[in-house]
Amino acid sequence: MNSVTDTATPQLAKIASRILAGSFLFEDLDPELLAQLSNQASVRRMDDGELLFEKGAPADGLYAVEAGKIRISTVSDSGKEIVLNVLAPGAVFGEIALLDGEPRTATARAVGPTRLLFISRDDFFEIFDREAPLRRHITALLCRRLRWVSDLLEDANFLDLTGRLVKRLLWLAERHGGPDPEGIRIALPLSQQELGLMLGVTREAVNKKLRDLEKRDLITRRDGRLVIRDKDGLKNLLADAIKS
Repeated sequence: MNSVTDTATPQLAKIASRILAGSFLFEDLDPELLAQLSNQASVRRMDDGELLFEKGAPADGLYAVEAGKIRISTVSDSGKEIVLNVLAPGAVFGEIALLDGEPRTATARAVGPTRLLFISRDDFFEIFDREAPLRRHITALLCRRLRWVSDLLEDANFLDLTGRLVKRLLWLAERHGGPDPEGIRIALPLSQQELGLMLGVTREAVNKKLRDLEKRDLITRRDGRLVIRDKDGLKNLLADAIKS
């Protein structure tokens, strides 16, 4: 349905401020500057599977996930979908097209009922053009994204599927992990198909590798979530994959 709340309210600005402050892009901003950004936020509600924007679409603004999930993907020349990331609540995205005004570099689609915060490009640049601290934060973000893309390219060329899966599980545990009696529970719900799309392989291939990791007592699956039982063991397995 993709409905929009056009005018910000104090409650909405408070929610936006909390989410933006929790992102690495805005976490160290002066409270006054953070308030300026938050006061520009509106809401977009989306249904499961609904398209937010396609690769190549014009840039309209900056997004943050308040509830639900957003799947960021692209399509290969052969028509195969490759999931680049699945964004959980608190994630801020759309920065590249926001800054350069060029078309979107990937497709974004809702996973489940989703509520987004939105800051338009015009409103963002009104603040960006006059605030040096915000410009410094954006520079840091772009450097991190460049490192992330470089890592993806290295993984695709130098790691086998086991290595890529283990690295992705460690990454998920770092960003979405919480304490569990058996180790580290990944709070973000991800299906085997979604993991497969992230890695560019089939669900069946991911399932086989997950079973192998379970047999080694490195992970377990419970209530639709993955639990890392032996983080050091996974790190050692990744180190071996890198060496080979």
